[in-house]
Amino acid sequence: MAEDASTANNEEAPGQQTMFDAESGDKNRSSRKRGPAHLKGTQALERLRNRIDLAVKELHRLREENHSLQKELEGLRKGGGSSEDGTAVRFTESADDLRASLEQYIGTIDELIRKEEAASASEEA
Repeated sequence: MAEDASTANNEEAPGQQTMFDAESGDKNRSSRKRGPAHLKGTQALERLRNRIDLAVKELHRLREENHSLQKELEGLRKGGGSSEDGTAVRFTESADDLRASLEQYIGTIDELIRKEEAASASEEA
């Protein structure tokens, strides 16, 4: 019974740690693993770093766009590009891109006109 009492005193309750036992502290430190929790922290830092990089790139893009808009505004203030009636017409697309877009719109309108003419011709017949 004396043995049972001494082992009962030395036993710890679940979740209880021995504060003064240096060996148990060393065991607890060495048994800690840095695996999944450490990996999750590293992945979170990588995601954060990627988001910061994207934000920095977007800031640079917006600064460049702002700079070009400021130049365009200065050009408009100086009177460059104004037409006879005072209305300034500027296009951000290149001439070839604008021509291609206009040709596509004209083609769509021509197609609609042909369908309308065909429908009205079939109704008259």
